[in-house]
Amino acid sequence: MTFGQIKCFVTVVNEQSFAKAATTLYISQPAVSKSVAKLEEELGLTLLDRHGGELQLTPAGRTLYDFFVKMKNDYQDTLASVRQFASASMQTVRLGCPVTWNPDFFYDLLIDHFHSSKPSVSLEIEGFLMSDLFSRLQSGKLDFILTYESQRPLQYGYSVLQVAETSCGLLYSKQHYGDAQSLSDLQNADILIFNSQQIEDKFSKTIKRVCNSYGSDPDIKSYNSFISALFRMSCGKGAMLITKWENVEAATRFGYIPLPNYVPINLVYKESGDKQYLNQIADEIASLFRTKHADQNFGESTPNPFFF
Repeated sequence: MTFGQIKCFVTVVNEQSFAKAATTLYISQPAVSKSVAKLEEELGLTLLDRHGGELQLTPAGRTLYDFFVKMKNDYQDTLASVRQFASASMQTVRLGCPVTWNPDFFYDLLIDHFHSSKPSVSLEIEGFLMSDLFSRLQSGKLDFILTYESQRPLQYGYSVLQVAETSCGLLYSKQHYGDAQSLSDLQNADILIFNSQQIEDKFSKTIKRVCNSYGSDPDIKSYNSFISALFRMSCGKGAMLITKWENVEAATRFGYIPLPNYVPINLVYKESGDKQYLNQIADEIASLFRTKHADQNFGESTPNPFFF
């Protein structure tokens, strides 16, 4: 899935025409049709009903369209917030986080702090795929990353500060499973996981063991695309493992089964001789998060077996 495919799909829906979308995007109509077709093929879903000479969104298409529009609006709002601090400064700090996270949990907290307490620091916040975050940190394109993972950075000598915790649970389609109260009510539905890497045997066994304790024996399926996992869940293909920080809005058609465990949120960075201020900024960021989330009994909750 590419941003070009997403843009073509949204434009076709807005214009209600492949031809008009092509004109708006300054590309050929066949290119627009091919882009939307590839998006449908990758998701394994029909997004647009093309019969009867009129374009109509399928239920999956409507959900996907609303999701993309919200992502675009959130992105524009975030850029507007960050750009107000784009005035000349002595230092620029670049922070990366998973693109699937809800910015409400940390954007305002960090922006307000740097605006009032660190006016000499220009803060840049960008969202990336989980698989891209650490590589950008390694190449120096980012100074810090916020992520769930911690083992891999530790192996490379990076500093890792656990700054917060988030609850997790399973999201499912009420249309297919009704009002489920526990894993046993999901009738051994597949567990869908957004994961940037192939799940290892040990990881699968851990998830199986936890699900078994709830009376469920599901198959574990991993997806490189967050959206692919989300919309397979929407179509009743299983229950999706998510955290509270994921950018998934509650909807009447979705149900949520909480799990009694917590996932660590980590700040990862590498100290540098020419950027000695990074260690101080890391401590400030950690303090900010821990103060905000103190009511979550930070550091005393049960480790989550779904995450290392």
